[in-house]
This record gives sequence, C-alpha cells and structure tokens, in this order.
Amino acid sequence: MLTCSAVSTRLVRLFVDLCAPPLCPLCRAALAHGQAELCSDCQADLPQSPERRCHGCGGANAGHLALCPECLRVGARPWDFAVSAFPFHGLVRDAIHCYKYRRRTSLAPFFARCMAEAWTAYAENRRIDAITPVPLHWFRTWQRGYNQAAILSRLIAKQLQVNCITPLRRIRYTRQQARMDLTQRRKNVHGAFAVANRKAVVNQRLLLVDDVFTTGATLAAATAVLLDAGAASVSVLTIARD
Repeated sequence: MLTCSAVSTRLVRLFVDLCAPPLCPLCRAALAHGQAELCSDCQADLPQSPERRCHGCGGANAGHLALCPECLRVGARPWDFAVSAFPFHGLVRDAIHCYKYRRRTSLAPFFARCMAEAWTAYAENRRIDAITPVPLHWFRTWQRGYNQAAILSRLIAKQLQVNCITPLRRIRYTRQQARMDLTQRRKNVHGAFAVANRKAVVNQRLLLVDDVFTTGATLAAATAVLLDAGAASVSVLTIARD
C-alpha cells in the first residue's frame, strides 16, 4: 500500500513531467511519456564498440590477443584492466565536450549508467573495493566549476554499490594535452599526482575513473601513485576510448 508521502511524490513528479517534460540528455529534445532515457534518434546514432574489447584500454580489439595493437606497441600498462563505454566520435564526442567544457552536468547520469553497465559486462567479474576519480588541479576545478570525473565516480559507485573515495590530489598544474603526443603527455603529468590519504588506499582494489582514454598517460601517472601508496590493484573505467 502506498503511503501518503509516496502518493504525494508521484503526484509531484507527474506535475513536473506535465509542466516540463523530461529531455533527452544528448540532444535536449522532449521525451514522450514512457519513452526510454534517450530519444529514438540519439539511440540510433550512438556509436558502439565491437563486442571484443582490449583489456589494456577498453577500446576495440580486432586481433586475437588480449591487447589491441596500440597497447602492444605502448607496452605494459600499470593497471590490471580497462573498460570504456563508447568509442570517442560522433554523438558521444559532442556530448562529452558539452559535459566537460559547457557545464552540461545533466549528462552525468547517462554517462555513469553506461559506464557502470560496460564495467559489469566486460570486466570479467573483477571485484573492486572502491571507486576514485582522476583529480583536477584546484585552479582548473575553480575555472570549470566541477570535476567531471568526480561526479561520474559518485554516480557509478552508487550503481555498483561500492565506496567512492578521493585520496588522489593533483599537486602540479599541467597543460592541456589535446595536441601532445605520448612522450609529451608523459612528461606533462610526471609528478602531477600525490596520495593525501594513504590509509584509504592500502590493500584496496580500486577503479580509477576518467572521461576519455587517449594515450593513457594521465591514467598511468595516477595509477602508479596509487600503487606506490599500497593499493592492491587498479583498474580503469572511462566514458570513451579515443
């Protein structure tokens, strides 16, 4: 039997839907009553990675080995396993840019759900104790107004029913890496991270969250610091693989 409070909540939601119908988080089109989370056009346009994924970066893997050719070329990754929810192009690329640079934080629940589902589907039953985001430098957080990875981490932690912790700190301001090659990126993030609370990571199996996996230089630098602080293992989860 529904309580008065539950009835009131449903009535409020119905009133809000009537006055301001839910919007597709990607294109902002109004969703019809009972329609899925995305509009039908966006559902059809979402880029998808193939079933076979690379264990090193979470992206497409056309070969027969566990790692894609790029991960084999780069060499050993410091993390145990990586999962990406999407390839980084088309509608997903545009949506990530809106989320990251244009304050469209309303996209976070959609991304977090897709990331949690991808982890469950492709992580091969790997167990994790806590989720942690790649941190931004305090000045960049102030400029942007939020850390996109931190928002995702909190939402994913709820869906996977594990703790969200923030032991990592970005102790050195780094330049934007969009036009850097792998060597430049590694140099740019060298010494950029530190663990503020070592007790929080000791013997923990951690899932490190970021938005886009490009070369993996930032994720590698953060992973190395977590392992040096005593983490039992680190895996990686991103929205998309570039």
